[in-house]
Parts: sequence; C-alpha cells; structure tokens
Amino acid sequence: MRLLANWRKYPNEQTPHVRHVEILNQDVDPVTGVLRTERLIMVRQNVPMLVRKIFGGDTSYVLEYSEVDPRKQTLVMQSQNMTYSNLLSVGEYITYTPDPENPKHTLFTQSAQLKASGALCRFANKIEDICWNRFQDNAHIGKLGLEQVVSKILAERQAMTMPMAQTASD
Repeated sequence: MRLLANWRKYPNEQTPHVRHVEILNQDVDPVTGVLRTERLIMVRQNVPMLVRKIFGGDTSYVLEYSEVDPRKQTLVMQSQNMTYSNLLSVGEYITYTPDPENPKHTLFTQSAQLKASGALCRFANKIEDICWNRFQDNAHIGKLGLEQVVSKILAERQAMTMPMAQTASD
C-alpha cells in the first residue's frame, strides 16, 4: 500500500501545484528486490509577479530518487530542486516504515534542508525563513493529499471485494 500510494500521490486535489511527474529511470536489484526510481517533478510555484519577471516564470523542477525495499517494507525518498538551485537549494528526505508496535500502521518521517546562496546570500536568513514556512505548509498539504490517496485505494480495495462477497452469499 505504501508504494501504491506513493505512485498515485500526484496529481491529487490537495497538490494542484504539481503539474507533471515523469519517470526517468527505474530498476529492480535482482538480488535484494529493491526498486530504485528516479523521477522528475514539474511544479508550478505560487510566487509574486516580480519574482516571475526576475526569474522568467513560475515553473520549477525537482529531481526525486526513491528506493522501495520489499523485505524491510520501507520507502525512502530524497528530492532536490533543480531550478534555481544556485540561489536556493532545497533538499528533502522522507521515509515510510512499518510501525514496529503495529505493522499495519506506517511511520512517516520528513526532513528538509534549505540554503540560500549566491546573490541571495545577503538575505539568506529571511529567504530561508520564508521558504521554510512555505515548505511546512506544503508538507502538511502533501500529507493530507497522501491520506486522501490512501483512502481512495482502500475504498477501491473494498469495492473490489464487495462483489465477491455478494456472489459467495448468493
């Protein structure tokens, strides 16, 4: 379910800023069964008109690497912005692991590192604060989106088992 929810995370109603996701590379380690995927995510940023004019638009790209380990039942993702990374570097690290106390539940951890540099160095603290606040808002929205996707998957699973249960009782 963790893997399926991750692949179906975009698009969803909570994250309309994610415009497109492209799988660049994907392979399975024949020994470990670990699935490695590299995706390019196109995001439309909600930025002021002045920023759009200075930087030439509101579209940015994020490179995401993920590993799914079927034996450990874990999903690890790392992402890094590609657009304007010379001015603002945003790295994110996410893990989904089974809860050791209740394996039917999933533990979610997320961390990020933001660093302003180049021409933005003078204003680094202020820019990093603004970006951190936006990141926290988006993280909350992303979590809601993923929960919505999981709910849809569970509803689909239940709908698929309902006709079988009815046929068995008929």
